[in-house]
Amino acid sequence: MNLLPKQKSKEREISPQQEQFLEVLFENGGNVTDAALKAGYARGSVTWLRTSLADEIIRRTQSILSMNAFKAATRLVTTIDNPVPERGDDLRFRAAESLLNRVGLGKQETTNVNVTGSTRHCAVATQERRNYRWKLSGGKHS
Repeated sequence: MNLLPKQKSKEREISPQQEQFLEVLFENGGNVTDAALKAGYARGSVTWLRTSLADEIIRRTQSILSMNAFKAATRLVTTIDNPVPERGDDLRFRAAESLLNRVGLGKQETTNVNVTGSTRHCAVATQERRNYRWKLSGGKHS
């Protein structure tokens, strides 16, 4: 049992060049190679950048989604309240719904797993399969 207080993980220091890479990455729509080159990295650095900055990329992506959650919620309400359907409403509705699901404000899914039977039942079924295969093989063990 550990009674020491948990240390907060330090946020990773991001260099000015890495910050430039991240800014260009989010401005250009996610083109990692282009962002790396514009930030002054070699083409071979793309995989390293993607891996080393993955947590920061995810954090910033979550921020973008959360900033647009209100817009998505408003769009859902506007689409529902509009007495005359407009072209593309269905697509915008699904996009808004998807965004809200991703930020945790949409449909909550639960999975129920019911296990019935017993270990003995499983053992009997396994033995029955073995007997069946034995019969199919002409009584020979494989």
